[in-house]
Amino acid sequence: MEQHLSAAWLALDGRRPLIATPITLVAIDETAIDRIGPWPWPRAQWAELLRRLYARHQPAVITLDVVFPADPHQESGNAAFGLELASRPAVIGQLLLPETADRGAMHWTPIHLADEQSRREAAAASLGFSGTLGNAPPIADAARAGHINAQLDPDGMMRHLPAILCLRPDLTQCSISLFQAMAGSLTGATAWELRRGNWWQAPWLLAPEGMPHLASPLDEKLRSLIPWRHPAGLNYVSAADIWSGSLPAGALDQQILLFGGVSLGLGDIATSPLQRSVPGMEVHGQLMRDWLQGQLPYAPRAGNAIAIGMVLLGALGLLANAHRPRRLWWLGTTLPLALLAVGAVLWWWSRAALPLAAPAAFIATAALLLLLRQALRERREILARIEPYLPEPLRRLLGNNVTRIPDETGWGTIMVADILGYTRQSQRLPLAQLAAWCDQGVDHIIQHARARGAMLDNVAGDGALLLWRNGTDMEQAHAACAAAQGILDELPLLNARLQAAGLPPLAIGIGIHAGPYLLGSFGRGRKRYTVVSEAANLAAHIERETRHHPWALLLSKTVAQALPRSRSRQVAVLRQEQGRDLPLYTLVHSPAYHWPSLDHPSTPTPSAP
Repeated sequence: MEQHLSAAWLALDGRRPLIATPITLVAIDETAIDRIGPWPWPRAQWAELLRRLYARHQPAVITLDVVFPADPHQESGNAAFGLELASRPAVIGQLLLPETADRGAMHWTPIHLADEQSRREAAAASLGFSGTLGNAPPIADAARAGHINAQLDPDGMMRHLPAILCLRPDLTQCSISLFQAMAGSLTGATAWELRRGNWWQAPWLLAPEGMPHLASPLDEKLRSLIPWRHPAGLNYVSAADIWSGSLPAGALDQQILLFGGVSLGLGDIATSPLQRSVPGMEVHGQLMRDWLQGQLPYAPRAGNAIAIGMVLLGALGLLANAHRPRRLWWLGTTLPLALLAVGAVLWWWSRAALPLAAPAAFIATAALLLLLRQALRERREILARIEPYLPEPLRRLLGNNVTRIPDETGWGTIMVADILGYTRQSQRLPLAQLAAWCDQGVDHIIQHARARGAMLDNVAGDGALLLWRNGTDMEQAHAACAAAQGILDELPLLNARLQAAGLPPLAIGIGIHAGPYLLGSFGRGRKRYTVVSEAANLAAHIERETRHHPWALLLSKTVAQALPRSRSRQVAVLRQEQGRDLPLYTLVHSPAYHWPSLDHPSTPTPSAP
């Protein structure tokens, strides 16, 4: 993530105004190979190229991103080439190899450290090589040299350049990079000082001896962060133009010339994190450009500690507002944006690449998760508050993504249970006591019915309508009658509790009928999920008959026929319109009650069946 953020910081440099730098990249391109000869060029040809260069131009330093190993067939060319290199400041390449082998002469640069602890840390970061590929002695003796080892990240991008590579743990055989060797040639330094940076500086600072103000910032692994920029702000000329003399005389005076291959056939190509492929020599050119401007990028030594601190502060802020969705949203958006803005400003003004992508991503992700948690919690609380008011089919649909509530049809047994004498008590009791009195009676009905599989369809103040939907008509009738028997059997216990609380006892009338039903959602604006059935209407009429007979429980013939004959007996008749009388039954073991006048309600007294 931090690598992608660094790429974003680098992309900001596209808006930074270009400053002219005396750096010219001399391209060994297809045109140069056509005019000068097939690659690799003989050393004599290199010597001739430098003679033609110096005849018309006076560059400040020339750098060859090439290694010239020993070759017995080019001894005369080596000598001529070495003479040309020695006549002007020049830098050539060399390589350190992972396998044990020594070919050619190497140029080792003295590295001075302030203390032994720093030496051990630097050695641990710079080792890992056991062989070398140097230059032929006449050439190696005539010029400075720096390594041209590249380092690729796992994604194939080149983000860093090793500044120091060593063979020995005592740092006596170390090679600086080609870019550092160019800087050494410009400053005249023959040795380098390596020291630890302070908390806001880079972990390591590498400077020409006696010139700390020219230090290059390095990371913990002694690498330079490549300041990729497209366009690079560097001049390009072809080596063919120098060979043919087509450049105006003096055009390259006081220029830092960097020779390198750009032809695809030479294979010296680097891929930047900005998804651009460029010649390998441009890596050294871009580093030299920013070094000359004092703008080499770096990651501060305290960067990780700052990032951890931002994570902790962000976590504390989010936890302190974990139950405040608006503040969570504000923190989850403004804090990451503020961190990224601070990082961009620091990069723009001081080239400090703080690792702020991880804290910003953590805060944004944590805020999102906390908001999601809060939303789920509120959803659960809403469902928990709503669920007791909903019938069972709707409760099952609460967690599903249902746009239309399906209707249900079938055969059901319906119970209507009502508190008798409610109107009279509503005139005598204060509203709070009336509500408590009625609530305990309705709750008593519902508990017994639901314990035996009923679905609560509706509560209307002093009564309830319940539906048995599952099982056969016999199973439904048995469950409904068992629930009614339980309601009546435990009614004395309920009345005892009511009287202990200073409330009057209550009486309950129950009517049960069975028949086809439709269970669905009705209404256009404000909908209601309820039972539509003639059986429900008839059950309500049956329940009203309990006010006129000494039976708290009355059943229709349909329900009685679903029970064994010995369980029920006919006790009354429901008079209906058009002379259709409906026989009413009660359970054999259900006690009969003598209901006093409802105008003067009191405790019902049981009579013998």
